[in-house]
Amino acid sequence: MIDLEEIDNTISKGAFWSAMVLILTGVLMLFFPLDAPAAPFADRMLWYGANVNAYVVGWVLQMIAMLTLSAIFAATAWQTRKSHPLSSFVAGIALLISVVAFIIPKFIAIWSIPQMVVASSTITPNVAVAEQLFQLLNPSLSFSLFTSFDYLGFWMYGVFGLLLARPLFRLTSSAKVAAVSLGLFGLLYHFLLITVMFGYIAIPSIGLFAESIGLLLFIPVFSMAIYFRKKMKEFSNA
Repeated sequence: MIDLEEIDNTISKGAFWSAMVLILTGVLMLFFPLDAPAAPFADRMLWYGANVNAYVVGWVLQMIAMLTLSAIFAATAWQTRKSHPLSSFVAGIALLISVVAFIIPKFIAIWSIPQMVVASSTITPNVAVAEQLFQLLNPSLSFSLFTSFDYLGFWMYGVFGLLLARPLFRLTSSAKVAAVSLGLFGLLYHFLLITVMFGYIAIPSIGLFAESIGLLLFIPVFSMAIYFRKKMKEFSNA
């Protein structure tokens, strides 16, 4: 027979430790670059050639952070499955889409860009192709293929937040904090999308606004870590 309480406790443990790993990873990411400084293309290529190892480590940490954050959000959706099954299910689908959207540019950064740097620094027929692809995947541009996947992933986080804000608000105080921050993130990110589509925000400013709104996602990490820790204690005391 399936022990649902044991499954709930396992999910709570996984989410709590995912939060701990995410916090540690977030600290480590401060010491590794994710992009070259703004400079002419040739200078950027020289920078990548000299810092490619640190760059790859930075993006590996980014992937770990994304996966652990997604695990926390998945466990959060699990908490509302009984009271709001449809919202939880659709939120889970949005979360799955976000993982796919986020993992593509991160894998490109880890796998493809180092090879492009090597190809562009050697005399081979692939030099022109590597340089063209590199500019297409430029993470500094909000409209590049690389960055567009990231914005798609954050949009799905916004959908996730709007779907779960109300169900979460019916739970504990820490869940209420997560509900408010997730709901606010969803509203602000959709507002950002609308203003960008209608041209109210300059293209160079999109990244700054998106990153500022993204800071709201740190709040549910801490608040839900408290929530899951409490659930673990309740299970052990039962």
